Amino acid sequence: MKQYINKVAVAMFASVLMSGCADDSVLDFPVEKPESIAELEYLNEYASLKSYIDRSANPNFKLGTGVSVSDYISGGIVYRLTNANFDEMTAGNAMKHSSCVKDDGSMDFSQVTRFVEMAQEVGLTIYGHTLAWHSQQNNSYLNSLVASNKALHIHTDEAKENPWDWELYYNLDQPLVVGKEYTIKMKAKGAPAFNNICFWPGDGTNTQYLPSFNAGEALAETSITFTADYALNVMRFCFGQFAGDLYFDDLSLKETGSDVELIQNSSFDEDDLAHFSKPSWVDYTYVIESVADGASGSLNPEEKKEIIAGAMDNWINGMMEACGGYVTTWDVVNEALSGVDQDGDGIYDLQSATRGTVSKEDAKNNFYWQDYLGDEDYVRMAVRLARQHFAEHEGNAADLKLFINDYNLESDWDDNKKLKSLIAWIGKWEADGVTKLDGIGTQMHVSYYLNQDIQKSKEDHVVKMLELLAASGKLVKISELDMGIIGMDGASIMTKDVTLEQRKAMAEYYQFIIRKYFEIIPAAQQYGITQWAQTDSPENSGWRKGEPIGLWTLDYDRNPSYAGFTDGLAGK
Repeated sequence: MKQYINKVAVAMFASVLMSGCADDSVLDFPVEKPESIAELEYLNEYASLKSYIDRSANPNFKLGTGVSVSDYISGGIVYRLTNANFDEMTAGNAMKHSSCVKDDGSMDFSQVTRFVEMAQEVGLTIYGHTLAWHSQQNNSYLNSLVASNKALHIHTDEAKENPWDWELYYNLDQPLVVGKEYTIKMKAKGAPAFNNICFWPGDGTNTQYLPSFNAGEALAETSITFTADYALNVMRFCFGQFAGDLYFDDLSLKETGSDVELIQNSSFDEDDLAHFSKPSWVDYTYVIESVADGASGSLNPEEKKEIIAGAMDNWINGMMEACGGYVTTWDVVNEALSGVDQDGDGIYDLQSATRGTVSKEDAKNNFYWQDYLGDEDYVRMAVRLARQHFAEHEGNAADLKLFINDYNLESDWDDNKKLKSLIAWIGKWEADGVTKLDGIGTQMHVSYYLNQDIQKSKEDHVVKMLELLAASGKLVKISELDMGIIGMDGASIMTKDVTLEQRKAMAEYYQFIIRKYFEIIPAAQQYGITQWAQTDSPENSGWRKGEPIGLWTLDYDRNPSYAGFTDGLAGK
């Protein structure tokens, strides 16, 4: 059997069975429940998930769930299901940097504060996710803080007598149209400042003289509008009376009031050099290179570190203020480690856009705080700021618990090397005698394998992971547990194709993981388990789309995984 009849169909079938009828002969044939209903009836025997936790034996354990904050605060089925079954919630996205920080650096925590208020009303705790991560940051804003533009840099050795004694040509792909009005814009700066740069749309024989413009000590925009007198395709920049370094950036030329652009540039790159040329008699140099706004050159690493540290400070302070001391447990740093040991020290390096430990696509799309703050200061700073601002905003310092969270800690392909590396890094971060990480979160986005040899290896390394975590002495949280299923061909089996037998095998794996957690992790180190996906993943989801990862179906009927999960909680 591949499909499960949903609760709407069950209700319709039940109404037929229970409806009265004046003529008993209408139902004069045997009526049996469909097999699909009968096979799943055992799920109705289970109570709510959190009722299975032995609170006396596991007093600190919290059963959590990942939620969409917008779904929860709407007060609908997600709100009711969460309150009935769980102790704690983790926001899927709403408490991440990109959800709260705008492109200009301002922050909006209105959804976070409402989420906190509603959790307080029903007595649920919130697990804060996450203060420092490379993904789902407002990359546009953070990158703008340390951006080094690619500018055209011109160097001249001495000042000449006439403006045209130094000149640079920009060769257009199409000529100006006589009688049309154009606007040219650019940023310029000089070292030293210079106030007599001439811009002439001409080739030296037919010349329109336009107002000169300045190159100040910082990159500043200038704009000149003119009507073309000649159908020329050369733009001349003349600066013969200057000695030093000039920088041009963001050059554009377009028909005034239209979208027709003859030069389009947000920032220069090496390809733009093909458009530039200089007369044979001049001997100055010009290159495309990085240059920072307002400075004589690029920001140095210490300047960038100071700026990014300030951005982290503002972000963590804002989040702690929004939560008002109610959120006492946090993923202070999320997914710091790569799966690469480039320096050969036996442990995995941190993820980095500059050291080649991530793909080019990830390096482009994410913001790696550690590339600016340093591998050790990155985590130490996040921990220090979290403790400082939590206490400043009504938090009891003794209640705050900071976790470092990562994925693939149960990995069998490298014998749990990522977890071993993480434990080694924690030792490095805490070596200053000040930094303290209270716990380790293991995400566990796992799959059940129909290949039993592979499945046995997976289970063995789940046990090894839990043993290593127990030996660390830290609090232990399974932070984002969900489960797919992999067929004999190595491909994921989708919800529409999964069988009841396969669902029950997944349930047994859930039971195994949770039972081993309670067996191996001492009660004093148990923080809890969070089921990341309440329901199976929709076909259009960005997370494990179309996979049977939930304890409930998309119609909020219980899956067999629900039974395995509760049996694990009950210690069966």
